[in-house]
Amino acid sequence: MPRPPFRRQRRGSRKSFARAPWTRGLRNLLFLALAVSALQLATRGEISWPQQLLEQARETLNRSDAGWRQASDALEQQGQRREGDPLPRFDLGGRVVRVSDGDTLSLLDSSGEQHKIRLYGIDSPELAQDGGRAARESLDRLAYQRQAGVVVVDRDDYGRAVGTVYVGDNNLNLAQVASGHAWWYRHHAPHERALEAAEQAARQQRLGLWARGNPQAPWNWRRENRRQ
Repeated sequence: MPRPPFRRQRRGSRKSFARAPWTRGLRNLLFLALAVSALQLATRGEISWPQQLLEQARETLNRSDAGWRQASDALEQQGQRREGDPLPRFDLGGRVVRVSDGDTLSLLDSSGEQHKIRLYGIDSPELAQDGGRAARESLDRLAYQRQAGVVVVDRDDYGRAVGTVYVGDNNLNLAQVASGHAWWYRHHAPHERALEAAEQAARQQRLGLWARGNPQAPWNWRRENRRQ
């Protein structure tokens, strides 16, 4: 009589599931938890180990050297460096020797090296645009021949330092937007809420660019003029 075909155990069946290493580990942990609970109940009249574990976990998370806290502090410091709150330590400093337009200037540091700076988070009209020369004159009044400090945020494709520029405690990026001579550059600085609020206030008061109603944003102007 022929032997019946061998019946293979199907993958994922109850028997193979029970033999999985992680299930044995889980079963051992459950037995250990029950044993500890029984011991505490017999000796103390209560089960306290879950609360103790939670307290230990809380202490670990709240340690000053905890990884999540260090990451959070790093993000907060980056935000403070962008927004200038409190007044940050500068990456560059020197005398402003040239103002190219409403969002670009050059400064000469103490070693005689010249740095071209693009103001972070804002965009002013191009010089050929309506309001472009007024924007440059505004930045010129604020910065030319003055000592300035720069918090460098990035470098752009042209090799310029992109940053927040201060003369004394005056944030020039914010000042240009607040006076209506620059847009909040939402695409490149979406989290700069101070710039957003400054633009909204300038629009409402019809300052600078906004006195003309609905001025053309410089990024749209550049795109249109590239096609010509």
